[in-house]
Amino acid sequence: MKRFAARSLGVAAVLFLSGCAINLPFNSRLSYQTVIDAQHLSAKSEGPIAIHWVPGSFPDRIDTQGASGFVGGGSRTRIPTGVALAGRILEGLDASVGVLESSQKALTITVVNAETKFQYSAGFFNVAPAMDEGECTLEATFAIGDKTWTKTFHSQLTDSKVGGTSQTGVLEKVWDNIALQVVQNVVEHLKPVAG
Repeated sequence: MKRFAARSLGVAAVLFLSGCAINLPFNSRLSYQTVIDAQHLSAKSEGPIAIHWVPGSFPDRIDTQGASGFVGGGSRTRIPTGVALAGRILEGLDASVGVLESSQKALTITVVNAETKFQYSAGFFNVAPAMDEGECTLEATFAIGDKTWTKTFHSQLTDSKVGGTSQTGVLEKVWDNIALQVVQNVVEHLKPVAG
């Protein structure tokens, strides 16, 4: 029985490190608390706005990449960087400003760079694949009306629980943080400067 378990573990390790695609159950929505935080940034009087992405394919972007750490470095994990960020930013802006596709007031978000990094928990082979560290950087140029600006957003979190609290939770929180930073930045630029 022990030999069978050891062989199964070995087979799993070979498959994990040999490039088999790994699909994880990512949540594409903002957490409840982040939605509340976005609502507190309210700028409804400045909306609604339409959102246009450049490139237009960004909201559907899924990257296939390995982990940044030793465990899973050779894996082909599907990371929905564009899907996760675009959906969260849309939801956050809708909560704070209001989003209407037909609005004449259009916010164009040109993605200069969007990169997600993660590390699998060292206990990967004992449980389902779980991430214990996540990091994301988004650099984008924003344009609305006669205003244009470029900003870089960054978030990094570590889950101190061995084996991770959830398979993807740490990375989802990182994306939530990035989305809230974007919403806050957009709201600051939408609100008229007090004179």
